[in-house]
Amino acid sequence: MVWSEAVQSFYRQREVNLKGIPYYDNLFDKHVRSQIAHSLSLFFHNELDSDFDIAAHMMITGDYIGVHTDANEHGETHRMTITLNDDWSVSDGGVLLTLNDGALSSVRDAWLPTANNGFVFEISESSYHAVSPIVGHRPRYSLILTFKSARAAHTSQPSWMPFVLQEDVESASSTAGHMGISSETFRKSYKFIEFNSVDEFSCYVGSQLENAPSQWSYRKGTSINVDQNGHQPKGTDKKRIDAVKKLRRIPPILIVRRKSGRFFLVDGSHRLSHANDAGTSLGVAVFDEA
Repeated sequence: MVWSEAVQSFYRQREVNLKGIPYYDNLFDKHVRSQIAHSLSLFFHNELDSDFDIAAHMMITGDYIGVHTDANEHGETHRMTITLNDDWSVSDGGVLLTLNDGALSSVRDAWLPTANNGFVFEISESSYHAVSPIVGHRPRYSLILTFKSARAAHTSQPSWMPFVLQEDVESASSTAGHMGISSETFRKSYKFIEFNSVDEFSCYVGSQLENAPSQWSYRKGTSINVDQNGHQPKGTDKKRIDAVKKLRRIPPILIVRRKSGRFFLVDGSHRLSHANDAGTSLGVAVFDEA
């Protein structure tokens, strides 16, 4: 797996969205997903959708997660953490804390991230929790399952994943290689930003985005997305945009900020086109050139 360092104002860790990785797609097949969602639905008296997101997190020495609630505007209602660490002790750090309010002095409970230990909660403005800094030499591993209510999942507007997909990173690395951008770029941390509109994104990049379709749209512009042989092995641009329209959780587009300060689109041109044409928000993962 390709781990991406995620750094925000209140946390630092490594993340991988497991969607599209064959091993995990088989491990969490439709039957398993249905069982998990059904069990949690009975527990919380709230029907949860079985098409939930799964991410892997790794924390190394110095990583931490400050106090937060996970409250969001994406319709996410419940979250489950499964920790995967043998022989873990308090001296290793990485203790999961729940709190009565936003102050660390208000700790209510604490859990060691031992193997096959689970913690599940309903997301709200008061679901305060944190993870103490890792002080030992071993990495801390966990799986994060994120749920929406079944009704909301089928009626809410699509939202952007805050994680990049491994297959998108691999595609971006290949594309970037043709531009002279080192693959090391994609082993560094990236910043996820959700822009309210493509116009807002345009201001961020200074209206200049190299390697993007003309007018940032396959419908409005004249660009055609083809491989190095002039073919469209993944389907026509219309077909690929139609596939994006059907997604409820859309992976972010990937851009690289080169050392010159110019921005290059390295993955997600059809997602960009869809957001531009539909007038929606836009999720972007920004990598700085190595």
